Amino acid sequence: MIDMMPLLRKRLKRFCAGLFWTYFFTLLYVTLFTYNYYVYGKSVNLVFFDSIKLMFESGDPWLFAKNVLGNVVLFFPLGFLLPTIYKPLRAFRTCLPLAFSTSLIIEICQYEFAERIFDVDDIFLNTLGAVFGWLTFKIVHHAYTFVLYKYRKY
Repeated sequence: MIDMMPLLRKRLKRFCAGLFWTYFFTLLYVTLFTYNYYVYGKSVNLVFFDSIKLMFESGDPWLFAKNVLGNVVLFFPLGFLLPTIYKPLRAFRTCLPLAFSTSLIIEICQYEFAERIFDVDDIFLNTLGAVFGWLTFKIVHHAYTFVLYKYRKY
């Protein structure tokens, strides 16, 4: 009997790669090219949790959800899809710096080219979202390998 697992793995990896590139270009579009209604001009926030506190104290749940939860959700796919595609990124020590640096580069580009706010809270929340994605990947990957090896017939 032919072992179909290598073919399925290859197709899954190709599918995840397509999802990742679609996500990545959408991420660039959303962060750099969409109009932001809350833009206060080109400014910098280097105080941790300052903008999160400001949004929480505004009393506007939509503003809080859009900015705080949105930043976390925005980078979740990065932490989930990259380890799926590239084995070296399955280690936390490689995935975390990549998520941090990607967020940092986006924040710098937002400040320089889109004349928006450079915010350390966004970098923190984006990195946190990627960590949640990575943790989810690890759980799914462990469950997959457990089921694969438990029920695989030799």
